Amino acid sequence: MTMALRRPHRKSRHGCVECKRRRVKCDEARPSCTNCAKRHAECEYGSSTSLLWANESDSGQAGDPVPALRSSLSSTPGRGTGDPLGILGQLGNDNSTTLVGSSLNLQDLELMIQWCNTTFHTLSRNESTDPIWRNIVPEEALSHPFLMHGILALSALHLARTGPDPTRRASYLNRAVGHQNQALALFRELLGDVNESNAKAMFAFAGIVVIYTFAFPHTPDVQDPWSCVDDLYQVLVLTRGVQQVIHAPRDFTGFLRGSSFGPILQVEEVQVPIPEHAAAMLKQLREANQVCGSRDANHELQVYEGAIANLEEMLNWCYSGIRATTIAGRWAIRLKPRFMELLRERDPLALVMLAHYGVLLHYLEHRWCFEEWCIRVSKAVWAILDDRWRPLVHWAMKEALGVNFLEQVNT
Repeated sequence: MTMALRRPHRKSRHGCVECKRRRVKCDEARPSCTNCAKRHAECEYGSSTSLLWANESDSGQAGDPVPALRSSLSSTPGRGTGDPLGILGQLGNDNSTTLVGSSLNLQDLELMIQWCNTTFHTLSRNESTDPIWRNIVPEEALSHPFLMHGILALSALHLARTGPDPTRRASYLNRAVGHQNQALALFRELLGDVNESNAKAMFAFAGIVVIYTFAFPHTPDVQDPWSCVDDLYQVLVLTRGVQQVIHAPRDFTGFLRGSSFGPILQVEEVQVPIPEHAAAMLKQLREANQVCGSRDANHELQVYEGAIANLEEMLNWCYSGIRATTIAGRWAIRLKPRFMELLRERDPLALVMLAHYGVLLHYLEHRWCFEEWCIRVSKAVWAILDDRWRPLVHWAMKEALGVNFLEQVNT
């Protein structure tokens, strides 16, 4: 039987401490003597009596602290009798503000927990940037609602794509769309007023909205491979656009580098040997670019050389161990504007480069937001190109779909 500690029920020969100090006679009433009760003073008895162990079944006896505590709580002035939590109401004051509509939004709390536990990893590059995306970005969002809605939108989308309960997928998608719509509406209002007070929030939101756009599920038109190319083109345009927004009307890179966001912009220069199979692919692309230039005076030789060099640098990142989503945005941002025009004009070599971009997405660690594109863009480009151009994407097809990729594209 569980034992409780109590004092023996007998009076002290000297009364309570307060009565002894005042040198008045104490009737030793418990839990508060008459004198202390009248003066609203704290009544305390000395510990001259010994302590005894007793069964909890005896706890109802006089002098036990549990019923005394119940009595003091239930008789708190100004509260209804019998309310053991009434004392909490006395911890405020008469000027305390009562919260209106104070019920917790458990759905949004769930999304914030998802962000802090998992989703923040999608944007973080390494251990030095983990605390920024996990802690500092949500703190920044407390002052910038568009960023808060962006965080919740991406968390909801993450749960929709990877959550253990498929029956809740539609619910999470609806919440993602709702938060993203609110985020974009608030974000647009600030496009003409980017300043140091909101630059960090704008920068963080730019990264979040890019991942959101990649991750949102698309319904492919299996009969029209161009629909996939056009969809990815729009994602690339948005990726480039949001980066331009946060650098206009002035460049805030210097400010961000000196702020708590600094580690995000401190990208390590990496140089590792590229595997022979990848080096052979890059050589093949450069040779094809030269051949196109020799046959067509209007061929954009330098534009494509820049795109190939961009691909080589991002592959170098991947092979050095960097598998962050930064690669997806960096490749798009570093493209020349003319390349985007060539892609819109459906130039074959631009489509070849797009297939290799799909490989970069395949290499990234957080495939939950890219895997759909890895597969779709590979199949779409293969279906569009004819036999003259298909050899240039053999490497990309094998990397994204496996050595038996022909079995997949022909089904």
